[in-house]
Amino acid sequence: MNAPRQGLFASLLILSFILHGILIVVATNYFLKDNRAIQGELLTRQLVADSAAELAPPNTVALALLTSRYATNPSIASLRVLDQNDQVLATAGANKTRQGDIFVRDAVVNEQKVGRIEVTLIKPSVGELLRNQWLPLLVSLILHFGLWIGYRTIARPTRSEFLSKMKREALLKHEIQRLAEAVEHEKHQASLAIAKAQQLYQRPHAELQVKDPLQQTQDSEHIYLSVQHYDPKQLLGTVNQKTAQDYFYLCQSFLNKTVALCQKHYQLSETDLEIIQPFYDDGALVRVNKKSANAIAAIIQVAVVFQLIFEAVYKRFRHEKRFVLQARCAIAEALPSMQLAADKSAIRLAQYLHAKETAIYLSRPSFKDVRHCYEFLNLPNPSNALTRDAVLLQGMNNDCAQTAQKMRAEILLGPKAHLQDDNITPRSDQA
Repeated sequence: MNAPRQGLFASLLILSFILHGILIVVATNYFLKDNRAIQGELLTRQLVADSAAELAPPNTVALALLTSRYATNPSIASLRVLDQNDQVLATAGANKTRQGDIFVRDAVVNEQKVGRIEVTLIKPSVGELLRNQWLPLLVSLILHFGLWIGYRTIARPTRSEFLSKMKREALLKHEIQRLAEAVEHEKHQASLAIAKAQQLYQRPHAELQVKDPLQQTQDSEHIYLSVQHYDPKQLLGTVNQKTAQDYFYLCQSFLNKTVALCQKHYQLSETDLEIIQPFYDDGALVRVNKKSANAIAAIIQVAVVFQLIFEAVYKRFRHEKRFVLQARCAIAEALPSMQLAADKSAIRLAQYLHAKETAIYLSRPSFKDVRHCYEFLNLPNPSNALTRDAVLLQGMNNDCAQTAQKMRAEILLGPKAHLQDDNITPRSDQA
């Protein structure tokens, strides 16, 4: 188990050691430069004082001995004594080829220049500085290595922390994989649903040419409600046929009761509000005559009540660990711009929805009388004319909510619903 960000900390320590070494070399060079300046000043002054008597007249032997004695200083690279005409009188130094700082001072006797002294002090190279400063550099290296060992010891996670981290990473990886699979299932289901809807409702070209005027008349006179199963994991295909048939029968019974109550409440005949496709794996279709009174309110109420009923059924079946799916509803009329009939528009619109969502696509003239009774929200990320003009049902006024709750209670509770009407509180939003 390594410490967190161990490589980054190691890189920082290496950079710190390099900077520390550079600072040591720069500081040492700066100190030696000041030291050479002071030493060069003292040497030239002393050498002028000692050689002044030998410069007038010039005594080359004495000057050679004097310069040889001074050249024994290891910091002196070269030393020269010149007369007043810049003729070399004496020279000394074992490192005449070395570069360094040159210090020059004139020799003056009785206010008259009799010669000049030149002293070159050795300027150490970077290699020599590093060789001379090996101890501070070694201490710095040991210090940084100690910091590295200390960080590995202190910051290293414990066994419980390591296991907890591995568990979180595994859960995160599983969640990402699950979401990716859910997205793939959603895309696959949408493509299958679109293909199945096209297969169910597509007619031969010759038949369409004969019945096109009648179909257009029917589409203009009816509004469709598509109730579909929300099954992103395609669980419906994993159950046996008997379980699926029982589940379809349960859904159909609730839908029949909901339609019957809405027919009674809104005073619609069986031909005005009717189920034209019973529940199957691709859902059910309900149709209402647009010209009937309260047609829009009735078809919306069917969707709302069915969603409320199925929310209770879903919670109960999930608690009992029985097979159940959530529902989604879409209400639509014909969309000429996309060449979609009303039933196909409803089916297509439902495929964009998630669980417990209800979407509505209606033209403004059809919708203007009841729009004030509901609260809507635009569909996110619209991709075509259908989703751009459709809205999500978010809530309703108190009268519609109370009516929906009474219908839900009457279907789920039966005769007991009449005894509990006083306890039903109005709801202003859709579950």
